[in-house]
Amino acid sequence: MKQINFKISYHHGDAEDGRLDMYDASVSLQGFAKALSITTHALLNDGEIRKKGNTINGAKLYINPSRKGSFEELITLVVADPFAVAIGTSVIANVFYDLIKWTWSKTLDQDYTPETAQVKKLQERIEPFIGEMEEALETPLEQAHRPIKKCNDMVIVIKRSRIGEVVKLDAETLKSVSIQTEQAIIRNISGNVTRYNILSGIGRFYDDNLEKTVSFKLEENASSSQRRRITWSLHHAQEQGQGKISLDVKRVVSAKGVIRRYLVQNVSRA
Repeated sequence: MKQINFKISYHHGDAEDGRLDMYDASVSLQGFAKALSITTHALLNDGEIRKKGNTINGAKLYINPSRKGSFEELITLVVADPFAVAIGTSVIANVFYDLIKWTWSKTLDQDYTPETAQVKKLQERIEPFIGEMEEALETPLEQAHRPIKKCNDMVIVIKRSRIGEVVKLDAETLKSVSIQTEQAIIRNISGNVTRYNILSGIGRFYDDNLEKTVSFKLEENASSSQRRRITWSLHHAQEQGQGKISLDVKRVVSAKGVIRRYLVQNVSRA
């Protein structure tokens, strides 16, 4: 088995006295547990995303006794041999931290480019892996920020042994995972589908007006004709001026005003 050890450290506010509100701390740690489980399961199982985040196929997460005089949780990830060997025992820790940095940074509206070959392969997939991960991680990471909601000065850091900061949460990153769905329907958004997972209904859409790609999610009760238009657009997306469709959507936005995804209400040919 391969063990990966790291810390979740809380700074400022009540944490300076080595304590936190019990409820806030429990919600925060539950959020971290879910986010870590979702990320680790995807790492060990070829990008499979489990949104509940309560189990990991191939590994276990353990919490160790806190150190006296601070509010710092010591976490151990134990990866079973077959899974560790499949990735590479000597590199699995680097891959684990690289995947956390990439997926969590995307969810927190931060820039990060994967460095390891294994995570780059996930980035290059035709299926919208990162869009599904963002949706899966939003709620757990919002929970992880719980103490920050009560104290804007608080900072929470995941620290890698002997190296330092991996991810930092603060009042600004809280805004990125504090999201709401606008009820107004925005109509006739023209563009192309660039990535799409037919099973989850999640994809990426190049918005001609915004001149950038935006994640989207097709409703489960969408008609077969709407689904065909999505796949038709994806098929013709590389052809100049072809594959254009028009979407009617509700926007999911963060407290920063950043569009996180489109909830697609209708699809038609442009």
